[in-house]
Amino acid sequence: MHPPTTENGPARRLAHLGWALCECAADIEAGSMEKAGRCLSQAMGLAAAIGDGPLPRLAEPMAYCLARRLIRPMIPAVADALIDPSDHLDRRCVRAARRNFFKLSPFPKAAVAVANRVILEAMENEKNVHVIDFAGPAAQPCQWIQLLRDFHGRPEGAPHLRLTIVHDDGEFLAKASASLADEAYDLDVPLQVHCVAAKIEALDFNDLHGVLGLKSGEARAIVCTLQLHRLLANAAGDDAGHHVNQTASVARLQQMAASTSCPPSIIGGEDVLDDDDDGDPAYRSPATPLGFVSPPLTTPPFQTPPALTGFLSAARAAASPKIMVLVEQEASHNGVSFRKRFAEALGYYAAVYDSLDAAAAARRRPAADAERADVERAVVGEEIRGVLLREGSRRRERHDRLQQWALRMEVAGFRKVPLSYDAMWQGNDVLGRCGVGGCESREHAGCLLLCWRSCPLYSVSAWRSDGGSAYGIGCEYLTDGGLMC
Repeated sequence: MHPPTTENGPARRLAHLGWALCECAADIEAGSMEKAGRCLSQAMGLAAAIGDGPLPRLAEPMAYCLARRLIRPMIPAVADALIDPSDHLDRRCVRAARRNFFKLSPFPKAAVAVANRVILEAMENEKNVHVIDFAGPAAQPCQWIQLLRDFHGRPEGAPHLRLTIVHDDGEFLAKASASLADEAYDLDVPLQVHCVAAKIEALDFNDLHGVLGLKSGEARAIVCTLQLHRLLANAAGDDAGHHVNQTASVARLQQMAASTSCPPSIIGGEDVLDDDDDGDPAYRSPATPLGFVSPPLTTPPFQTPPALTGFLSAARAAASPKIMVLVEQEASHNGVSFRKRFAEALGYYAAVYDSLDAAAAARRRPAADAERADVERAVVGEEIRGVLLREGSRRRERHDRLQQWALRMEVAGFRKVPLSYDAMWQGNDVLGRCGVGGCESREHAGCLLLCWRSCPLYSVSAWRSDGGSAYGIGCEYLTDGGLMC
């Protein structure tokens, strides 16, 4: 792999910065620690010379992860003694950063709008509704308050609503519960809130019925926002995972992979090839002015570790949801190869940083840049460290692409429910009203991809237990296999 070339000075420095970081990751994987050290030093020098901007800011947490991995095999005692920022993040600062992430980034708000619409459509005419939300890091009370208002506005009136929130922050749960109780009182909507202070991976899936407080006679909806990937870590620490025979599912869904990848990078008018990958075109995020070359990704083997199998089995058998909404990062961070995982993460988070930069600029508030910095440090930066620093059962940030999740859901006995036109319109409308140019939505096989300048960042999909009605939400299957919405 050779350094990229371009005539433009700033663009050339950006390209070389990305190249140096990727080369360092490749050298670390190969065990060439001296070369890795030189590449890391070069990258840090380039970042300092470029100054402020999304990519130089992203280079800091990426370089930190590289440095930790560089030191670990050489001087384990020193690596263990170094302070890990993840262990010292103040809970209140993290809570504030999560709020700022929801305020700044249009994508969590769009995902919430789509999920709420899906739930409303699935629960039409239901009198007793139980919404179970496995709340991700972007969760905020306003998403459930909006759902209350939507139910209140139904022509048939609001149902008796139970809301179970599973979140790892007890103080957040207490404040959310109080806000929801006040809103329900003002709207005169009967509401019960059940809070479960735990991470999804710590739940007892053998007693999901008791943990979630399930009752008979209720129609249930499950929402999993940026959480299911945490169950991909094998409890034994084996990255190979638990392989499942899914030949039929692969045959049905294999075309999904091609349409969710970023297009090949073109630098200087020529296709750039990666010497390490048999001449396949290299990839980069088209969302940012990055000229670096990322190695093409090999989709990791399909796998359903026991934890995910246990959760999906329990969700299907115990909760029997009418609808299940899944929101996940549209990235491939679950592979064994550190080099490829690093290259994918660099391109993906470059787009995330670029979108946050644009969102902060669009707010035109003096505090917007400080809020963005907090999000980059305590939310996105922590996610990056989870992707790049940890291995085995300790690595919980194992993002996968939509086609992988579709395979897992089908094998677990769920059937995809095509999103209705109204649900997709809701997400697109939120992105359009955010005032940040570059936010896009893309329909794909009945699901929704939330994109930054054509690069998919998040996917939203809906599912129900297999064997149910052959109707999607707002869509009807025609005799020729098409859809009418």
